[in-house]
Amino acid sequence: MYRRLPSKGLQAAAITDHHDFALFPYIRRAAQAETDDSGQLLPEAERLIVFPGLELTIGVPCQAILILDADFPDDKLDAVLEALSVEVIEADKDVLPPVTRIDHIQTFEQLHETLDTRPWLQGRYIILPNVTDGGYKTLMRSGMQAKYKNMPCVGGYLDGTVEAKAKPTSGNRRIFDGLDANWGSKRLALFQTSDSRSRDFKDLGKHSSWVKWARPTAEAIRQACLAQESRIAHTPPALPGVYIASVHVSNSKFLGPVELAFNRQYNAIIGGRGTGKSTILDYVRWCLGDVPASVAADGEPAGATRRRRLIEATLASLEAEVEVVVIINGIEHVVRRSSTTGEINFKVGDGEFTKVSEASIQSLLPIHAYSQKQLSSVSVRMEELTRFVTAPIRQSLEAKDADIRNAADLLRQNYASLQRARSLKEAIERAQLTEQSLIDQSAHLRGSLAGLSQDDQVILQQRPAVDRSREAVSSWRRNANQLSDATGVLLAEAERLVAQLPPLPPDAPDGLTVELTVARQATVAAGEAFAAALHGAVEELQAALCGDGSAGQALEVMHQRFAALDADYEEVKGRSTAHAQQLQQLADIEARRKQVAVQLIALRTDLHQLGDPFSEHATLRAKLVQLHKERSQLLRTQSDGVTELSGGLLKVDLMRGHGLQAVDERLRALAAGSGVRAAKFEALFEGLKAESDPLATWEALLSEFEQLILLDDGDEFTTQLTPTLSRLGLTLTDQQKLRTKLTVGSWLDLALTPIEDCPVFCYRTKEEEYIPFEAASAGQQATALLKVLLSQTGMPLIIDQPEEDLDSQVIQDVVSWLWQSKGRRQVLFASHNANLVVNGDAELVVACDYRRAGDQSGGRIKLTGAIDIPELRDEITHVMEGGEKAFKLRRDKYGF
Repeated sequence: MYRRLPSKGLQAAAITDHHDFALFPYIRRAAQAETDDSGQLLPEAERLIVFPGLELTIGVPCQAILILDADFPDDKLDAVLEALSVEVIEADKDVLPPVTRIDHIQTFEQLHETLDTRPWLQGRYIILPNVTDGGYKTLMRSGMQAKYKNMPCVGGYLDGTVEAKAKPTSGNRRIFDGLDANWGSKRLALFQTSDSRSRDFKDLGKHSSWVKWARPTAEAIRQACLAQESRIAHTPPALPGVYIASVHVSNSKFLGPVELAFNRQYNAIIGGRGTGKSTILDYVRWCLGDVPASVAADGEPAGATRRRRLIEATLASLEAEVEVVVIINGIEHVVRRSSTTGEINFKVGDGEFTKVSEASIQSLLPIHAYSQKQLSSVSVRMEELTRFVTAPIRQSLEAKDADIRNAADLLRQNYASLQRARSLKEAIERAQLTEQSLIDQSAHLRGSLAGLSQDDQVILQQRPAVDRSREAVSSWRRNANQLSDATGVLLAEAERLVAQLPPLPPDAPDGLTVELTVARQATVAAGEAFAAALHGAVEELQAALCGDGSAGQALEVMHQRFAALDADYEEVKGRSTAHAQQLQQLADIEARRKQVAVQLIALRTDLHQLGDPFSEHATLRAKLVQLHKERSQLLRTQSDGVTELSGGLLKVDLMRGHGLQAVDERLRALAAGSGVRAAKFEALFEGLKAESDPLATWEALLSEFEQLILLDDGDEFTTQLTPTLSRLGLTLTDQQKLRTKLTVGSWLDLALTPIEDCPVFCYRTKEEEYIPFEAASAGQQATALLKVLLSQTGMPLIIDQPEEDLDSQVIQDVVSWLWQSKGRRQVLFASHNANLVVNGDAELVVACDYRRAGDQSGGRIKLTGAIDIPELRDEITHVMEGGEKAFKLRRDKYGF
């Protein structure tokens, strides 16, 4: 873990002085007695860790720092000085004597040999020479190449910061990076230091370094030096924000109960074959609902059958549960799954467990996982390759897909209104024609009546205008009543919203309570004022519409006036007995016209209430197209990112609008039985793929399909109506056949079927030369994909035995990728390859073993810890392929 001292931003400190330990015991005791703000003793894990150390001036000549284990006993400190032939000074002395250089030690090899003559000191110290640029006490001086080249030291210290004292452009930095053969091509890890000489300790911890260890020992610091890329930092280190914190298995026939905490960075599970490495990963993946994208021949996800059998055989009979804890940005998410029912219960933080679906867990807690040898076979299925593009942006894509579904649902709902509007417009058009015919017929009959007085003729001629006025008044009354009803609904909604205004947050900060109260009261007052004003307006409207109101009285006057005009009209008809037959015809026509007029009013009202579904359809369709473009842009950006992350090994091009399988299947299904040959559809979609903008062409095709539905049987049918369908090979005869199968519902399903974007992968064989990805070897494919996976940021990465997918010569490349990856995402590998574990510098090693030697019927977790723990190093050396060579390689890269 990374450590810094609490009060100074540090959690650990090495206390050194020239040839003297006098100050150290006091600081150690103070740290052990450290208390919190309430005066309570801090838990041991939170106390300052203090390493004893010496600042040595030796006959190399240069200075060096010796650091001992943090738990090195006080009573052995004087013996360390004696081993160096340094005089022990009594602690009660007021003044220390001048520092005398230890001239009998002329090299760092001799210094180590001197200390190692004491068995109790072996492995409990580390030497860090002064490698500051310039000065007579530093190793980095002219003529010191041989001393540097031959020393067994793996780290050094700077008086100040790396940025100031070992710039990447400086000659010394090339030496430290092992790039200068004159200095032995020896790599050296660097530590920043600060002299604290003032009484106020203002410089204490001013220049610090982050060091990762499992136990605070000199060996841990040495191991950190050997893996400086991932264990030493001089700026705050990056750590994954999303990681699997632990897995708990209540019981297992194979492993027994499992309680395993993971590191948030790189975890390696090791052990002999059949000891449970893969089982642990499978339990985690099963609990989190991980389903590989590839599908086996039986249609089930690859590996799912084996995993199901594993759960049934090892967990179900014991009614065991698996619980996995995932941390997302500091918040604990707990997934608990039953092996008997498969039921998943889930909680966030301090919340309660609730039952959720597997899909919900996959969405909220995604992982990127591969089984044995799966990484080198992903090119067999496009879904697996596509996952390399989609997995890191899965949540963004899901959010965009949700927007697309919502827009599609709104479009589907609106299309029903659009169809209703089309029907209403057609009905209105028919009613208007009928009305005009009846108006013309009644006018002709009135004009044919002879022998009537001039007054009677005026009454007859005014009849149509009277009827239209009556219809207008009737519409006004109906609209006024609808307005009254609508405002009543609005008033009820306003009162509801005011009444349901959320209360103050129960955990509101004290400093905000008054302001929050005022803000809520003001909001309530504004809402109540609006509701009161609306209530008054409703009452005024209803009063105006009632019998005594202004509108009610006016409408009643009009009712009486129409009654009088009706009476006059009937009198005229009664006096015209000579025209009885014509008057009866006129009466019938007027009755029919009134019916049509009432029908028109109702149709127009219904159409008005629908709003403008045609414009709404165009808006929603444009929004849907835009959302698909935005989704494509997410994929395009990520595809370019995959190309960049692969270091040029891969090239990913996004073919927009080329994923036509779903719409192809939908169109063929709706055309079944039409007689259109399959070859015509194949040609249609091949032509669509060849278009410069397939999606724009598809929109044109959809529009033409809709025109086929709307076409009346008697309408002229030409290629001008469907130019795109005709251009892409569907003849007018084919279109006529297809038209018999098209319905509004099937067309809408087709229109809302998404067209996918297809990433196309290529593998680079040499500079600017690429081959189709599937043509590359399995090892080449796995290497390129693993580089991408280890370069991506985000969800945990789980791979079971990645070395089985890789060519042996790329293992060291994978090691360097791991160093960078662990700061971006959590990695869990089960592995037999010691180089991946040792030189990849796993923060946590989980060592599995047989319950009984050689018996593969049961496994167990034997050890967990980091490489700086001796027992783990021994286990790696004994059980892993190439374990001893891996540790030697770890050492050899430092040039000794």
